Amino acid sequence: MADTQTRKLVDAITGAWRTRAIYEGVRSGLIDNLGDTPVSAQQLADRLDLDAPTVMRILRALGALGLSAQASTDSFTITDTGARLKTGASGSLRGMAMLWGDRIWKSLETIGDTLRTGEPGWGNGNFDALHADPVESDIFNRAMAEQSGPIARAFAKTRDLAGFTSILDVGGGYGAVLIEILRANPHLEGAVYDLELIGDGASRYLQESGVGDRGGFRGGDFFSRIPGGADCIVLKYILHDWADADCARILANCRAALETGATLMVLERIVPERIGEGDESVARTDLVMMPISGKERTLDELGAMLGEAGFSIDAVTPLVDSCWAIEGRAV
Repeated sequence: MADTQTRKLVDAITGAWRTRAIYEGVRSGLIDNLGDTPVSAQQLADRLDLDAPTVMRILRALGALGLSAQASTDSFTITDTGARLKTGASGSLRGMAMLWGDRIWKSLETIGDTLRTGEPGWGNGNFDALHADPVESDIFNRAMAEQSGPIARAFAKTRDLAGFTSILDVGGGYGAVLIEILRANPHLEGAVYDLELIGDGASRYLQESGVGDRGGFRGGDFFSRIPGGADCIVLKYILHDWADADCARILANCRAALETGATLMVLERIVPERIGEGDESVARTDLVMMPISGKERTLDELGAMLGEAGFSIDAVTPLVDSCWAIEGRAV
């Protein structure tokens, strides 16, 4: 038992190496240049203008993670798992690897300051700056889309949306949630409402998804207003980005955009009243939100917010990865 506990603790302490190895493997192009045919570290180094001995060491690290496979002394292939980090791969997690290895990596360095002062290390006004950089914005939004897909598919399977006609995905980035909802419900139309800066990328993503004829993009700021006309608004991982006062403004604008009796779907991780080892997902995300004034909340906290904004809670349904669908009705 002691050895098992020690190994588990050591893995937790040293886990950062995995994030870094994966990030460098993706960023350098090594992952994209590995395939089913063995290729040597020297060949990859020549192709990508890298240092061959270091390439060998990164490939070995990726092999230890099951992302590459050593075919001979100095040659490697990609594994099925590693292929999910390739550019354009089905079910790709490349964007998430890039986000965690750079933006989130840097932001987590501020947690110690927040622990002492209670103040977020990055504040909550950095989304405009992020989206003003086309490369960083695309990495961020594709990462968000990648992690949204499974949640959106679970939601589309769980909730019967036959009674709705129009969905507005508020703060939905490239529209991954809207896409899955529209795919599962051919009768629906909808739109993503997010900052104008990401409009071109979101429109391309929607068209590539095959639902562009029923799903579009609308630019704007959800702190200023949310357009009306939809009979269901979806907020997926929006409230956890913001402090309580900001969430109150977002929810008030949602209520103003909806007719009485219309529906607000809030998709969020919920902090259990008593945390345990099985709750790593929600605890991890709570720390990731810390540098930008956000946080994960309990169901009571979310319910109080919705009630103050003019919503009653009709249902709370588990989805995947500690995410729940909280269904509110405008009263």
